[in-house]
Amino acid sequence: MEDESHPCIRLEKKDLYMFLARHLEESPECHAPSDQFNKTGIVICESGKVHKIVAMSFSKPGLHAVQQIIRCLPTSLRDCTVYLSRKPCTTCTTFLIQGSVSSIYYWPMAPEKTGDDSVVKEDIEQADRLLLRSHISSSVLLPMTSFETVKKIAKKIRCQGQLNSSFELFDDQTEDFKKYCSLFNIDSCKDLCVKRMENAFHCYKFLLECFQLEKKEREETVHQHALQLCYFLAARSDDPDRGVGCTLYSQDGYFFGAGYNGYPIGILYANLPSIGRRNRRNGLAKRGVVLHAETNVLLYRSKSKIEESDVLYCTKPPCHDCQNLLKEVKIKTIHCVKESSKQSEEVCLYDLKKNFDYHEWKQCSTQHTAGAPIPYLKKEELCIFLALHMENSPSESQNDDCKTGIVICEASKPKRMIALGCSTKELHAVPKVLLRFPNALKGCEVYMSRMPCNYCAKLLVQAQVSQVYYWPNFESEMAENKQRDVLAKHVSTIFTESDIVAAVYVPTIDNQRKMQILNSNRRASDDDDLIPVASVFDGNVDGNVDGNVLKCFNLEHLKEEKLKKYKENLTTAKECFKILASCKDEKIIISEEKSPVNNNPKYTHALQLCDLLASRSDNNNGVGTVIYKEDDIVALGYSGYQKGALNSLFYEKKDDDFDKHAIVCAEANAIIMSSEGDLRNAELITTREPCCGCLKLIQSKNISKVIWPLRDRNQSRGLTEDPSEGQSAATAGGEPA
Repeated sequence: MEDESHPCIRLEKKDLYMFLARHLEESPECHAPSDQFNKTGIVICESGKVHKIVAMSFSKPGLHAVQQIIRCLPTSLRDCTVYLSRKPCTTCTTFLIQGSVSSIYYWPMAPEKTGDDSVVKEDIEQADRLLLRSHISSSVLLPMTSFETVKKIAKKIRCQGQLNSSFELFDDQTEDFKKYCSLFNIDSCKDLCVKRMENAFHCYKFLLECFQLEKKEREETVHQHALQLCYFLAARSDDPDRGVGCTLYSQDGYFFGAGYNGYPIGILYANLPSIGRRNRRNGLAKRGVVLHAETNVLLYRSKSKIEESDVLYCTKPPCHDCQNLLKEVKIKTIHCVKESSKQSEEVCLYDLKKNFDYHEWKQCSTQHTAGAPIPYLKKEELCIFLALHMENSPSESQNDDCKTGIVICEASKPKRMIALGCSTKELHAVPKVLLRFPNALKGCEVYMSRMPCNYCAKLLVQAQVSQVYYWPNFESEMAENKQRDVLAKHVSTIFTESDIVAAVYVPTIDNQRKMQILNSNRRASDDDDLIPVASVFDGNVDGNVDGNVLKCFNLEHLKEEKLKKYKENLTTAKECFKILASCKDEKIIISEEKSPVNNNPKYTHALQLCDLLASRSDNNNGVGTVIYKEDDIVALGYSGYQKGALNSLFYEKKDDDFDKHAIVCAEANAIIMSSEGDLRNAELITTREPCCGCLKLIQSKNISKVIWPLRDRNQSRGLTEDPSEGQSAATAGGEPA
């Protein structure tokens, strides 16, 4: 389903912060500190889950961007992530180290230091040595948001008018990149980076021109720059049909607050009312659950006391409630963009002009054009699919009348998956996992194939999990019970009173990603062999759904067209899951026995789990791995780039054109991320024959068996060969003759 107003259509946070850093450099108030340095923009944000912006600024005469931030907020940089429009010089690097930041990202443009090539090279190398000794990660980051996604975002943030369709990468930026790419450690993927940069600047320019003034005098350009920052922030909003961005600017020369409207923290894709604010039918409008950008910017500002000279910028006039908040903190000056349509009933311009020094700006026309591919499975989508597939485990101890799959992962990035499990004849899925990991679930996210029962809900509360998401289905005992609605209400009350986010979750997969998924797996079985996926929406031929069922899942706000779209989205998710999880391999190789094993349900199910994991991989020829010990899954992983390289510069569409040296193998990731320290006598199942390096790692952990499917022979042939050691695939447990 392609729903252009769906809340998941928004910028990734890292992309947003890189765009902000780039745009801050373009501020009319930004200047080079001296002749020896380039001007630079900077964004500082916390490294926690919310990734809250602490401050944004730019360099000024005599002050580098980093120094400007530290001057204003000397103690706020600890464990923060820094986004810069250029690679920092040695001076700035020293300040960042002293500020105890955790990581640094920058555009691959000319570095902050200028001068002769030898001087610049020496400065870059010195800065890298300082960072290496301080254990602070530093790397290039290019936004990967597709232009097609940005086009959809533009509609939500009310971008109007016409933008020139022609766009070329600035020649000086291209030359800067080619000149310094070897010093940025990205020489091996130079051509790819040029393409990535073209796409990034195309998206950047598109969003930049969402707001343009008809006049451009000196004072007006300052306000235009600040309002354009607000439009970038609005592109992150998860409000279904209206993105709003807001910033707070201090006359000391930095932005100490940034926010956008959306749902409360922890709500995945807004499993709450999404009807227009003025539609108060049955109290289901989004008005009561959506936080405005002005509210968020006040809650997340880094400066407690607001001075009279501080300014608030926003992409639309504040509503009456937000005006009261702004008066309370003594905001005096407000700059907003005039609404293109009739002013909302919530906005009273008379009150704005009466209570504030209010300025309203009118934008001129813009227009835009076409884009690039959308990413594959998100981590949340992968987790819910894994939970669904665990429900189909062939274990003989599983109770077919009441089966549930569960996945538990850490809440903070990289969201390490701690455990997978399913219910048995004696135990529900929740207690089975809790007994294995009694002290490891605090603050974790839980994904389940069904809504948990009262008993499981209480156990999750006692385990102190942070969030619980489940597929729209009941455990069978709840479905058959006449008091099902009452029990569901009890479950909801248990989570609500315990301050745990709990909601039904259906992955949102648009048409483009759907086609990528459907075309990705050429080994999918016939329709008759596809794994079944059930939900509470099944069996309704006339399309009607029991209102009590919707109420049980807090979906009563879905009416008519909204409900229809939700069911279409559910159908798409089920179809994609079946394709990803229903592959059956004719032959399976066990390294210990060096012979094929056919039609083993345990290994078939495990390999299907591996296929799901492989769909999360960074490269097209993805690999997934699962490790079993005593019939419990104790580790899993997929191939990909190093932690923190979310928007990797190594990726290519063609399977043979990515940088293999930068990939961490699925087997290595599974062992590294294992929740079980002792893997002796465990079984490792993977989608491809392991390479020589992984085999050594497997042997060092005393894993007894390695299992992989016998698929295309050219996939695995030679992967375990190491000319330096003279080892062949056969001696490493490869294909039998």
